Amino acid sequence: MEGINKFHLIGIGGYGMSAIAKILLEKGYQVSGSDLNKSSIVERLINKGAKIYLGHSKENIQDTEAIIYSTAIPDSNPELAEARAKGLKIYHRSEMLAVLLNQGYGIAIAGAHGKTTTTSMTSLILEQGGKDPTALIGGELSNFEGNARLGKSNIVVAEACESDHSFLRYNPDIALITNIEADHLEHYDGSFEKLLDTYHDFLKNLEEDGSAVVYYDDENIKEVLNRGFDKNLVTYGLADTNMYYPKNIVLKEMGSTFDLYKEGKLLGQIELAVPGEHNILNALGATVVGLLNGVDIEDVNKALKSFVGAKRRFQVIHNNEVLVVDDYAHHPTEIKATLKAAKKVGMGRVIAIFQPQRYTRTKFFIEEFAQSFDDAQKAILADIYTAGEEPIEGVTSKILVEKIKAYGHKEAIYMGPQEDILDYLKKEVQPNDLVITMGAGDIYKVAYELGQWLEQQA
Repeated sequence: MEGINKFHLIGIGGYGMSAIAKILLEKGYQVSGSDLNKSSIVERLINKGAKIYLGHSKENIQDTEAIIYSTAIPDSNPELAEARAKGLKIYHRSEMLAVLLNQGYGIAIAGAHGKTTTTSMTSLILEQGGKDPTALIGGELSNFEGNARLGKSNIVVAEACESDHSFLRYNPDIALITNIEADHLEHYDGSFEKLLDTYHDFLKNLEEDGSAVVYYDDENIKEVLNRGFDKNLVTYGLADTNMYYPKNIVLKEMGSTFDLYKEGKLLGQIELAVPGEHNILNALGATVVGLLNGVDIEDVNKALKSFVGAKRRFQVIHNNEVLVVDDYAHHPTEIKATLKAAKKVGMGRVIAIFQPQRYTRTKFFIEEFAQSFDDAQKAILADIYTAGEEPIEGVTSKILVEKIKAYGHKEAIYMGPQEDILDYLKKEVQPNDLVITMGAGDIYKVAYELGQWLEQQA
């Protein structure tokens, strides 16, 4: 980055890109960018001084000195093509994140599920403990007024994404792995073994005196470690054979409490304001990182008590007779965990609206998806969010609904367009229902529109 002062980010409105843009702005760099939509994220960046164009054009480059782009940006993008023609410095998003992470005391948080929540919790714990970290998060966090914060210390906390091998660019001091499951296999030639090999390579990139913090109840994580690991290993999980583990768990409607133990010694009680056993695991991982960095247990608890969730992670949209929630769950394991937490909330019916994301993911996991909705009284499916993929024959939401029914679900319904789903919900919802939208696409719009309609009815 030496000698570079002006950065242009293609697709600046995405979570990962906007986090980098915010950090660059707060570091004093000039930032421009482009995106197809003027979202609230884009608005915040404009208010911080970024110059942002709607739409992609080679004219947007102007006097830019370096370009940042993500995997979602094709080679045919006119701004990327123009930058190459001009011979500008070009960074992939993960390369820029690697610059930030590797120059400091890097904490990289990886895993199939829970990355955003665990990164958010970790950042909040370190902030509460006076460590003043820089944080780059894959979702919006109300505590930070966005998805990133620039700290004064050398600690940098960031999500490490395995989806396109980009986390292999990081050389962290702490690598946390929340869990490993088969996902993003389209980037691994359909091979789970190749995915496990990549996680192993990620751990090999740890600094020599670094630590791996892992959820050791996960058999796939054990498999990765069994391939060879010779650095400091710190384990956490529900089993008391782990170094850190919880006891006396009490699950509440919108939270939980548990006693935290380390190798048989009680460290203190932790209270969470977010529901579900999966969030206890997220909190355990974040807590371990905080303790390794010298944060005391009282500050850990203060931080976690104040954590109300990242945006699109069991986010309450409306709560007046009918509870409307939105969640990013887009993998069978995430759907099961989210619906299990929804059932614990103790309302009446759980009505789940799911929008599958990507034809490839739906194809790989269609049987697992079909068995994921047992804790919902109604399962309503929207059309697949393509994420730019071409259709695959025999892979549709309608076929998935038939499979859900074949596994015994009595009220699985294919509805397709979001407008039809919203019209149905307006007629169907009744007091004490919990309506939850799930998916990595734009299904959240149904939750917001239903919430607005319910407010108008009230």
